[in-house]
Amino acid sequence: MLQRADNTVPNAENGTNAEIIAFPNHRENTRTPPRRVANTKLRAREHLSRAEIDVIIKTARGNRQGKRDAAAIWLCFNHGLRVGELCDLRWGDVRWDERVLMVRRLKGSRSGEHILSETDKRMLGPLRARGQRPSDHVFGMTTIAFRKMLARLRLPPELAELDIHPHMLRHSCGYDMVGRADLQVRAAYLGHVRLENTIRYSHLSAEQFEGLRD
Repeated sequence: MLQRADNTVPNAENGTNAEIIAFPNHRENTRTPPRRVANTKLRAREHLSRAEIDVIIKTARGNRQGKRDAAAIWLCFNHGLRVGELCDLRWGDVRWDERVLMVRRLKGSRSGEHILSETDKRMLGPLRARGQRPSDHVFGMTTIAFRKMLARLRLPPELAELDIHPHMLRHSCGYDMVGRADLQVRAAYLGHVRLENTIRYSHLSAEQFEGLRD
C-alpha cells in the first residue's frame, strides 16, 4: 500500500504544492529466517544401540500411558517407521494369525509386509480391546504427541544429551540390521528406493570390519 507523506514540495510547472509519495521499504519489513542447525552440531550421533532402545522403552513404561508409549517406541524401532507411518498404523494392518504387519510407507518409499514378531505381539497385545475396528489407529496419538512424549522422558544423562527425536528410532533400525542381512534386504525392509540411503548405516557400524585386522 502507498503511504502519503505529510510534507509537500513546490511544483515547478504550475506553482502548486505537490505531495510526496513514499513507497514502503520491503527490505526493512522482511526478516531472514534462522538457518537450520545441522544435526551433527546438535548431537554426537543420529542412531541408538539396541541396549539404549531398551532403556528408553523401560523409561516410557513409567508414563501414564506406559504400555502404549513403550509399544510405539518398539514398533518404530523394530520396523524402521517414520513418525507419520507409526501414527497412521491401523489395526487392520496387524494380521495376528498370519504374523504379518502391513507397513505403509511415506515420502515415496516402498510399502510392504513385515513379519509380526513375538515381541511385537507382546507389545501390542495389551492395547487390543473389544469393539476396535480395522480402521482404528493402533496408538491413537498424533506425530506431535509422540515427539513430545519422547522429549519428556527422564533419561540417563548420556541419553538425554542426545536430544532424542522420533527419526532416530528409524536410523537405529537401519544401524541395528548391519551384519544381519545383505544390503538389498535391508533396503527393502526400510522401503528405500535408492541403495545409497541404506549404505549410510554400514558406514556407522564397526562390525563390517570384523576379522580384517589382528
